Amino acid sequence: MPDTAPSRPHTSIFHQEWWLATASRQAVSFIDVEMGGRVVSRFPFVMKKRLGSPVIRMPKYTRTLGPDFALPPSKTFRQEQNIRHVVDRTLASLPKYHGVHFYLDPDNASSFAFRLAGFRVYQDFTFRIMPEKTLDMAWQDCDQKTRNLIRTADKKLTVQQSGDVAPFIDLVRQELPQNHHDYALLEDLFTEARNRDQAMALYAHDGGVPVSAALLVWDDRVLYYWQAVRVRRSRVPGMNMLLIWKAIEEAKRRNLIFDFDGFGSVRTAKMLASFGQKPVIRPEIRFETPLYAMKCRLINVVRRHVLRKYRGYDLF
Repeated sequence: MPDTAPSRPHTSIFHQEWWLATASRQAVSFIDVEMGGRVVSRFPFVMKKRLGSPVIRMPKYTRTLGPDFALPPSKTFRQEQNIRHVVDRTLASLPKYHGVHFYLDPDNASSFAFRLAGFRVYQDFTFRIMPEKTLDMAWQDCDQKTRNLIRTADKKLTVQQSGDVAPFIDLVRQELPQNHHDYALLEDLFTEARNRDQAMALYAHDGGVPVSAALLVWDDRVLYYWQAVRVRRSRVPGMNMLLIWKAIEEAKRRNLIFDFDGFGSVRTAKMLASFGQKPVIRPEIRFETPLYAMKCRLINVVRRHVLRKYRGYDLF
């Protein structure tokens, strides 16, 4: 391996220690891997009990996990070999687990290494707009109907930026009474990010009444459309699209990648696709022992047949 100082890559907001500590309620642990006396990888993880089994999962409200690399520059073969070596050493250092489930950042290069280590790798998706794409180019990428809906909503609604998450929580309580939010944790994460100038709330008002809201979070490279809610009885079309567009404008102002941050339903995925960006893969990493896999199948049956009344809630 060449004796070159490793370059420290950007750390996603979801991997920053303050975020992980807050999101996990101080339960996060880290595995560092060294090469040549240098730390070249850090893997944050949270061990939880699920269905009576020890499982490694992402903390709530955390979008990605996985190792953060600081490997020295090298040729492709050596780089990929080093990544596999680091992943193997990381897995060997983990406490005993029956299941693993997390998503990798689209820029993380370790999915192949996890696959070779016996993990299953699936493809989830998000959409991104890169900083080099101008706002006008992003606008022209949008479907004509999407542009018309944004224009219509912009004429009828007033959008305000805010550092207050309380109105967002109130709107969620009102519109989605059956939801899985942890309001205290959501508020703590937003407040911690806001104190670091890494968060903002957007509120769309119709005649002074809030009809949609979104929470944005960002790091030094990517701005995420993190949480959103809308008033279902509102007759204003395009209010979600308007907030997304305002968030895109904010990402452009900060010269950051805009990440639509995935989707919770086919309907939402099609709406996001109408902004004209290619899907970006966000790899999903899974591992289950046979016993834990059987427990998961049982709980999925319960969700499908007992909790079907919650299917109608689209939390995007």
